[in-house]
Order: sequence, then C-alpha cells, then structure tokens
Amino acid sequence: MPRRRASIDTAALAAAFADGGLHGTPIERVVEAVGVAKPTLYARGGDKAELFALAVEAEVERLIERFEGGVPQLAAALDAYVATPAARLVLVSARLGGHDRALRRITIALTAAVGDERIASALLGAAWSALHGGPPVTAVARLLPPPDAAPPSGIWTA
Repeated sequence: MPRRRASIDTAALAAAFADGGLHGTPIERVVEAVGVAKPTLYARGGDKAELFALAVEAEVERLIERFEGGVPQLAAALDAYVATPAARLVLVSARLGGHDRALRRITIALTAAVGDERIASALLGAAWSALHGGPPVTAVARLLPPPDAAPPSGIWTA
C-alpha cells in the first residue's frame, strides 16, 4: 500500500511567515510550523520565496471567502481578519514582498461585493490602518457614503 504524501498546511505556513515576512523568517521556523521535514517542504512547495507566495495566495483566498453581505458585514469581516496573525502577512508583507497582484485580487473581490471601487479601497485602507493601531474598520465604514452615492456637487473631479 503506498504511503500517504505529506501536504503543506497553508494556514501554518502563513502563520510562520506572519511576523517576519519572507526575509525575516528563518526556514527552520517554517519547517517547524508546517510539521514536515525540510526536504519534504522544499519538494512540495519549492524554495522559500515560493513557499511565501503560496502562503500569501492561500491567505488571500481565505480572506476573499469572508466577503459576503453589505458594507457593515464586510467591515466586520475585515475587523475579524485583522485580529488574525495572518493579516500582517497579507496586508503588509505581501506588499513589501512584491505580491501586489494578490493584493489587487482583494480589491477586486471587495469591489465586486460592494459595487464601488472607492468604498472597497477605503475598506482595505481602513483594514491596514486598523492593523497598525487605527480605528476598527467598522468605525470607518460608518463614515462612508452609500456605495451608489455620487460625489458631492461642487467638487471638481477628473
């Protein structure tokens, strides 16, 4: 009977990279968090940069799965996500690690859920701010105009 192949727990992988990012996380911490031997980890996930990319992509998917409902529900989902260790991985390390495409997917998914790119961008910015000690996303969301509101009259727009 063939042996079951070890798989990589992407949640554990994301947690390992959450504090230090790609360059600040020793591979030994990643190996310990995932719970497989180093050769197995490299064989299944590639080098450290590929493992980091795998962690970011998996976390982006987990975050996007939370996007349901209107602005108040999305804001609450973002607040809940900001409280997780993986939030730093997605909202800070991914940007510094050159994973802008993954972050853009979050904005696209938020825009699709809300129907307004300005509101989606404001919610994502509020999540970044909340991660760094700013007000909760739900508090910021209460200040936003409804998604279908036009810009105030008298304001020049390009």
